[in-house]
Amino acid sequence: MTLSSLDASNNKTRILVITGTTGFDSLVKKIDESRDLESRYEITLQTGEGSYQPQYKPWFDFDKSLKDKLADYDFFITHAGAGTIFMLLEHKKRVLVVPNTDRADKHQIELANYVKSQRLCAVCERVQDVEAAILAIDANTQHLQPYAKVEFNAVRDVLRYIYE
Repeated sequence: MTLSSLDASNNKTRILVITGTTGFDSLVKKIDESRDLESRYEITLQTGEGSYQPQYKPWFDFDKSLKDKLADYDFFITHAGAGTIFMLLEHKKRVLVVPNTDRADKHQIELANYVKSQRLCAVCERVQDVEAAILAIDANTQHLQPYAKVEFNAVRDVLRYIYE
């Protein structure tokens, strides 16, 4: 099933799963195979460079115009990639973060802990718990803090320090 077969005419909650460019096969496979979710949610999966190809839910590998399609979804489930998380937060989206612990580095766990501690995103720490986290997504994202982007304008100060 491809993205073009997505039926947008129903009233189910629309969720987009974003894995980033590298992929997150264990997350994509778990959500794809969670067939009970289909009665309540319309879930689209982004697979990135992962090797698992979904069998039950619409999917695509990568979409350069993803930002333009954010309004098409009610919730987002994403790997703990800083670029993806903060892009979604800047667009005032409700986000469930699942750190990709399949990766050798552990920076995704650290970022997930940060957004959880700041109450910016809901976090599901283990892929095997993602179905329960999706079923509780409304409750888990209701009382999050709105994200306010802080512009970094210290370039002038840094240059002044260097040249003075």
